[in-house]
Amino acid sequence: MAHHTSFFGLALVAALAFAGMQTGARAQSPAERARPMTIITSSPPGGGYDAYSRLLSRYMPRYLAGHPTIIVQNMPGGAGIRAANYLYNIAPKDGSTFALLDRAVSTAPLLYGDESKAQFEATRFNWIGSVMRENGMTVLATGAPVNSIEDARRQEVIVGSTGPEQDTSMYPRLLNELLGTKFKVIFGYAGQPEIFQAVERGELHGLFMSGWSGNGRAYVRERMSRGQMKLLLQISATGDPQHKDTPTIVEMVTRPEDREIVDLLLSRLSLGRPFMAPPGVPPDRVAELRKAFRQAIEDPELRAEAAQQRLAIDPIWGEEAQEIISRAYRADPALLKRTRDIVRVAP
Repeated sequence: MAHHTSFFGLALVAALAFAGMQTGARAQSPAERARPMTIITSSPPGGGYDAYSRLLSRYMPRYLAGHPTIIVQNMPGGAGIRAANYLYNIAPKDGSTFALLDRAVSTAPLLYGDESKAQFEATRFNWIGSVMRENGMTVLATGAPVNSIEDARRQEVIVGSTGPEQDTSMYPRLLNELLGTKFKVIFGYAGQPEIFQAVERGELHGLFMSGWSGNGRAYVRERMSRGQMKLLLQISATGDPQHKDTPTIVEMVTRPEDREIVDLLLSRLSLGRPFMAPPGVPPDRVAELRKAFRQAIEDPELRAEAAQQRLAIDPIWGEEAQEIISRAYRADPALLKRTRDIVRVAP
């Protein structure tokens, strides 16, 4: 059984934050731009975030001045909070370092406040774009004791997650509140591959996949073809057209006041796989990163490689991503309070 994720090391971020803020926000020279760059990814190797990070690291250099090598640095911990705190407070602010962070991290302060251990303002990140507008999916082992949401109202269903503030923990709590289900979340797993392994061992009944676009989707579909996995619910407004028989959360949640909460959370989910740079990066450098990101995503060779890896591409560009997160933080206070009361982690 997994243990609770430790937030050890976050104090170090706070201690070094002042030093990090001393990093100058000056533009790099052409020679400096040819030096290696870094993509921080908040997940361990092997998951969807890691796969998208490595894909972009191979194609963005084509469209950046100096064609620098881009190195992927995995920085798991605190369910993504560690990497976000590092990017905000310590990472260089010259455009040489940016990150692919778990989408749930961006609204952790909004939904969980001080409980999130966040040391950043999400709206101050420079959003570069997202590779994918995301949908979610509730995936169960075939032997799990439920086949419908109605079953899940009567029978406890044990699902796994990396941390309490993650979408994979939050959506089970949301359904328990809005639909009366009995999901129990065990968190502390290193990443999605470890959760899948726990499902295969019979340690868990399943998981809530907040990212249905990456290699996890291919894994699940392959297991479904063997009769080893099944789908329970889509965390989506429209649903995956390949799984029309699986109901969506929007279909299940019918009260208008509940739909407002679902709509807010689904707008956040649409950020998908978001790349962002620290605050303080010079505007011209942010513009260059956004342009290179867009050119890389539109590169036919990247598209072909993504298809080969079974990684879906449905991008959001930087300005739209920036507006999505800004709009979330401008949400009606009463709506935010009710959402917080539902999704926050029980003491």
